[in-house]
Amino acid sequence: MIDYRAEAERVLDGPPGKLAFRALCAALHRAGNPEDLVSHADQRLAAWPDPVREAPWSWLAALDSGVSKPGWRLVRSLGFRSARAGTAALALPDPRTEAHGVTHLDLGWYGPGGGRLATLVDTMDQWDNLRSVKIAGLSPLYTEIVARLAEHPAVARLESLTLATAQEDLFQFDKPRFRPSAGQPWRLRHVGLRALDLAHLMRSDLVPDLRSAEVLVASLDEARELAECPGLARLDRLAIGFRCGWNKSHPGWTPFFGNVIEEDDEACEEFFARADLTGLRTLEVQGTALGLGREGLGARGAAAIAASGVLRRLTSLTLELLPLGDAALTGIIAGIDHSLIEQLTLADVVATDVTISAFAGPFPRLRHLDLRGNCLGANGAQRLATEVRLPALEYLDLSGRVVGSPYYGRPSIQAIGDAGAATWVSSPNATKLTTLKLAATGLGANGLAALMSSGLRLENLDVSRNPVDAWPESLDNWGTLRTLNLTECGLGDDDIEAMTAATAPDLRSISLAYNSIRSRGARALAAWKVLPQLWELDLHDHIIGDDGLIDLAVSQAAQQLLELGLEQDCWNPNARRYDTPLPPEVVAQESFPNLDAMFLGVVDGYHGARYSSGFPPRIREDLANAPTTRPELRAFLNHLDMDEIGEDSETKPRDNDFRPNRTARHAERIEEAKSFAHRMMTGGDR
Repeated sequence: MIDYRAEAERVLDGPPGKLAFRALCAALHRAGNPEDLVSHADQRLAAWPDPVREAPWSWLAALDSGVSKPGWRLVRSLGFRSARAGTAALALPDPRTEAHGVTHLDLGWYGPGGGRLATLVDTMDQWDNLRSVKIAGLSPLYTEIVARLAEHPAVARLESLTLATAQEDLFQFDKPRFRPSAGQPWRLRHVGLRALDLAHLMRSDLVPDLRSAEVLVASLDEARELAECPGLARLDRLAIGFRCGWNKSHPGWTPFFGNVIEEDDEACEEFFARADLTGLRTLEVQGTALGLGREGLGARGAAAIAASGVLRRLTSLTLELLPLGDAALTGIIAGIDHSLIEQLTLADVVATDVTISAFAGPFPRLRHLDLRGNCLGANGAQRLATEVRLPALEYLDLSGRVVGSPYYGRPSIQAIGDAGAATWVSSPNATKLTTLKLAATGLGANGLAALMSSGLRLENLDVSRNPVDAWPESLDNWGTLRTLNLTECGLGDDDIEAMTAATAPDLRSISLAYNSIRSRGARALAAWKVLPQLWELDLHDHIIGDDGLIDLAVSQAAQQLLELGLEQDCWNPNARRYDTPLPPEVVAQESFPNLDAMFLGVVDGYHGARYSSGFPPRIREDLANAPTTRPELRAFLNHLDMDEIGEDSETKPRDNDFRPNRTARHAERIEEAKSFAHRMMTGGDR
């Protein structure tokens, strides 16, 4: 018997997060929503960031179906994207009902986001508590809506307004202008805009409190005009993307250095030479992805940033998706004040082990280090662990670049391997480490065993997309781990049986997606002593038979599970036939009583399509309309964007399974990554 009052207190005492917020609301509901406990939770939640107090897609789908989750009074943000293929785009809810407490809206991308923005502009007076609005991918189709937003009196109440992000590309279309008229000062402290719109806003005296900006610069002239704005000196955070030209040519899905855009270099030189950035403490410069390379400013632009003197004032620096290379990065690292920097992201910038040599001397305050998507090897990872002093390090990401599902996409490996990972087990730099990400690094069973038996006080570990292939022996206690990502690690039923012999007192989320789990593995999960405490179990693209699914469900062990992922890919030869319904036990209320989200059926990850909901069309319609269907299932079935297979069509999914050749492909990609890194260190392929 679970004491849900005590469980609510445990969640509140733990780290804030979106999943934790959902777990708290579920615990309050299972405890009967007593007013004293809900009020106490509301007071404690005041210390949590509003964006993590999110109503997810599944809650919004349920609300649209007429079902209100009891936790809505605690919600402060809305999550419109489910990150699942073939789920419907949801409309903005009525702010006069459950969403009245919302302070943060991330409206999403492109068409659905634009539709929500139009609704927001029409109803903005009714969003009394709204303080932050974000949308990306706006096109000129929304020019009139953005113009109406610019003149809406309610904008004056916002503290953050993002209409463009530094990660976006301007290759296919421009952005609508945002040019508000002069008037009384607004409360805005953050904006995301095109460069000319930001310059206009700064000169309008509307934003005296502006301290953070995200901006896209599309030309040399825009860089000059923005640089002349005196308001830049008040900023403590700037995220900038130079989009002054493009090339877009690449050699297909093979690693390459990338395309340096001379126009971006020139605009970057001009901006950083002219701009007054004396107040800046956080700088982010973004390029764009291109195949397995990247495109944007290069060494000239990086040298201009270093020459401006801004680096030595920063506590946080991000350079991402830029064709830089070791020489440029060495200059960047040399320009940073090592005693001041707290967060450093050099992601997908073609860093090799040579770049690690630039990390000389101690970094006493560096808590967050992100080197994902580069060309590091075992030697670089070892030197970082043993030759650089990082006494405050809490977060480390050495992952490769992960793209898409293993059926269609392919990772770009950062070939650290077991040797590079194992060095961190005894590193003095790992004593405070709580998050370690080693996805797509060539990690094997020995490296995983070393990490998980190390005694490190890790809370979050990501070893996905690696050739683990066999669960290590004697991993009987997972210590402080709260989340573990084992996506596409080549694990089968024997491995799941070995894995579930372990105890994991703090584990809340585990992903076993794209592995080879059959019915025996499902039965092992059902008997796992850890299952009753899990909030999230991702079995995406499993190969479990109905007998295993039934055994997992009728065990009724997953009492606190919030989200269950049982979708399969259409290329999986073991995927459910389109004319065969899921067993009723899987969707029964008593099987998983705490669920607020379930994802079922057959999807096409490449096209983002959904071919099945887990039920043939007629059964799906009956379930979706039946009042006895559990609300979470009814919400799911009523909010799908289906490319449904007709009853007279081929009912068996296609066979193009990645599993038989995955070990050989991993080995090929590891060698490819090592070869590419060697060429980068010796000056080839530039």
